[in-house]
Amino acid sequence: MKITTGHLAEKSGKWYAVINLYDADGKRHEKWRSLGLDAKKGTKTEANHRLNEVLEQYNLGDQYLHEGMSRADKERNRIADMRVEDYLAEWLESYKGNITKSTYTSYKRYMDVHMIPFFKKMKIKVKEITGDEINEYYAYLRARGLKGTSCQRHHSLLHLAFKSAMKRRIIPTNPVDQADRPKSVQFIGNYYNAEEIKQLIDCTKDDPLHIVIVIAAYYGLRRSEVIGLKWSAVDFVGKTISIKHKVLQDEDGVAGYDVMKTKSSYRTLPLIPVVEQALIAEREHQAEMKKAFGRGYCKKYEDYICVDAVGELIRPNYVSDHFPIVLRKNGLRKIRFHDLRHSCASLLLANGVQMKLIQEWLGHSDIGTTSNVYSHVDSESKKLSAEAIAKALSE
Repeated sequence: MKITTGHLAEKSGKWYAVINLYDADGKRHEKWRSLGLDAKKGTKTEANHRLNEVLEQYNLGDQYLHEGMSRADKERNRIADMRVEDYLAEWLESYKGNITKSTYTSYKRYMDVHMIPFFKKMKIKVKEITGDEINEYYAYLRARGLKGTSCQRHHSLLHLAFKSAMKRRIIPTNPVDQADRPKSVQFIGNYYNAEEIKQLIDCTKDDPLHIVIVIAAYYGLRRSEVIGLKWSAVDFVGKTISIKHKVLQDEDGVAGYDVMKTKSSYRTLPLIPVVEQALIAEREHQAEMKKAFGRGYCKKYEDYICVDAVGELIRPNYVSDHFPIVLRKNGLRKIRFHDLRHSCASLLLANGVQMKLIQEWLGHSDIGTTSNVYSHVDSESKKLSAEAIAKALSE
């Protein structure tokens, strides 16, 4: 059996023993072990003493059997020697229980379509990957037309996967930290002004999406939040509406979730009179349809606001598919359904509402998100700034 050797290393202000271990085939593997000592001036001598004690323990066989390494270290080395594409697939399955079904579906699509095919051709092991290979992956994504924001999602997923390997001491550092985080071009949405919003609402009064459009335009809700609204979330007495449930659609169908996108997505907003009247009319219409269809009326989604004539839940994909048809039919300018959210924010800004309040209205977890998306339409505050500096210098 080879004599175990090692050396000192400093990481995050701590001293570590980096131990060279050898398996049954004579392959060398590094194991990082904390020495419980801050890497301050004058502590290196003590760190060397502790390193020698650790090496002595390993060479005496206190922690390792003569024929090989412990089960935990064998597992770490197994993963370190895995191909990156195999590790990513295995990690995602192990991480599946920590995320929602929709998030898992998105992550799996990123891996199956892009990550696994790319790294499979590279033929690189987990312990060998560096920021250079990660940067090559980002270049690959850009060459296939993915925009900066999409590339950033891949960056976040890779960082999460390799952070797990680092925490388990499979690799000493996260290779994604060594890569260049993809940059995104500032998003400039397509907005409707107040007149266009009014026209859209007026011309869709007999359309299945009418109540969906009204709620999205006035509250700037995400598609999943609009479809997830329930009658029980509307307080007609207290005049509030609570966003606390969402509906998502994937290849397996639709599903409702009480787990929102972020903590900030849970919010209770004032019930706007116009929306209140639209909701009352919708509730009366649903009562009429229920009576007309009798047993043929679907009662599965009775608590949901956004249902069709026979009580079936309006599906998220139907909203995205039908919305452009509505616009073409009524000669309206083309926008995406999600642009109603942006239109709501731009109208709030134009009417002097502060960015912090808009962040809370939209349910953004970070005001930076709100500022980055809507700062270019903050014309009113810029006018106020211009007037203020002009007034100050003219006095």
